[in-house]
Amino acid sequence: MNTKKAQSVGNGAGASAGNNAGNGTGGELVRDYLAAVEREASALPADHRQELVADLAEHIEIARAERPGDSDREILRELGDPRTIAATALQESGLGPGADAVPGSGAGKAPGRRSPAWLVVLLPVLAFGLGYLWVPLGFALKVAGAVVLFRSPYWTKSQKWTGFGLTALAPSLMNVAWFLFSYPNDPSQAEYWTAIVAVAVVTAVGAGWLWRVRSDANAGQRR
Repeated sequence: MNTKKAQSVGNGAGASAGNNAGNGTGGELVRDYLAAVEREASALPADHRQELVADLAEHIEIARAERPGDSDREILRELGDPRTIAATALQESGLGPGADAVPGSGAGKAPGRRSPAWLVVLLPVLAFGLGYLWVPLGFALKVAGAVVLFRSPYWTKSQKWTGFGLTALAPSLMNVAWFLFSYPNDPSQAEYWTAIVAVAVVTAVGAGWLWRVRSDANAGQRR
């Protein structure tokens, strides 16, 4: 399929998905599925990635026409895991496991070696709680959380930076500000606990946001 045909099919599939969304969740499932494939295949050149997504969209439309009794969920299940599809395309293009991939894209790594999304969310929470017991441990957990986050395939680059800012950078700056400006003035217990609660809230909001916006193999079927 050439690029012009890919664009035509992709646009047609998007319009069809939008029309179906009004009658149920099928359109949303298809859009989420194709978006997941596109994210996982982000290391592919743009035209190859577009063609891959358009080919999948065309296959879905053909399956819909030939098997009107099947739901979109069944059709997507037959297509397979978005990561597997993307990994196959990457391998065929020479960008699969063992090849250099775009940093932060999640490509080029075997699925079994990826850290789970819950670990990325848990580490900053542990860093907050254990950091008050032993500061070096909290710092080490924050560093580990940042490393795992930026190597993870479950978030886009902008989402990773936002999550890092909320779960690691902002709480750290709040703690530094506390020790520089409040601690020397002998703060009251109320001020002390207010500062702790503020850091906890920022960390929890960041971790919760990361969990909410994450993507995974079942992104289209989770909604």
